[in-house]
Amino acid sequence: MLKLYQADLSPYAARVRILAAAKGLKIEFLPPAGGSLKSAEFLAINPLGRIPCLDHDGAIIPESETICEYLEDAFPTPTLRPIDPEARARARLLSRMGDVYLAPLFQQLLVQVDPKMRNAAHIRSTFDDLEAVLGTMTNYVEGPDYAVGERLSLADCALAPFFFFIDIFLARTFDLPSPLRGSMKLYYDNTQKDPHIARAIREMNAALNSRLAR
Repeated sequence: MLKLYQADLSPYAARVRILAAAKGLKIEFLPPAGGSLKSAEFLAINPLGRIPCLDHDGAIIPESETICEYLEDAFPTPTLRPIDPEARARARLLSRMGDVYLAPLFQQLLVQVDPKMRNAAHIRSTFDDLEAVLGTMTNYVEGPDYAVGERLSLADCALAPFFFFIDIFLARTFDLPSPLRGSMKLYYDNTQKDPHIARAIREMNAALNSRLAR
């Protein structure tokens, strides 16, 4: 049995949901045990205290990239890894760029969400950094529909939720133009033609609207 401790707004959890849907996996989606990432119940399951976290018949797998790779190994058909070694390396590179270069920047912005805590210069500078990273990524995203090749890959699972955060959440929160432009904006828009990505984006958007309504 597959269980995923997760939250709909988390781009890391959405990454796993996209892969699971594309593979037709039956997964039970659950909030963190005990109702909190730092609850004793959840820490007993995942000492890292982070989501998503996969429980596969008692095998506990944390971290979204590791979870996706595990599910690829455990359920190899249909594969979301490109067949060609160079294309497969590019997919891994793009996933890695999302985790290493994009995610830390929007983490910096998340702490600025409270209007009382905002530093306008820092926000503008971080948006500029996001735009620069996205510009570099244009060298590796093939597009226009998928990041690598002509079908869904692990790279799309990683990037599409990040791009939602950049294009919808951050730009809306800070009332700034989205740093997603040109070919990267076209790629993000086109990825949502994929039903698995479109579903995850709808779930993220619903969770965001619910949070903003509080």
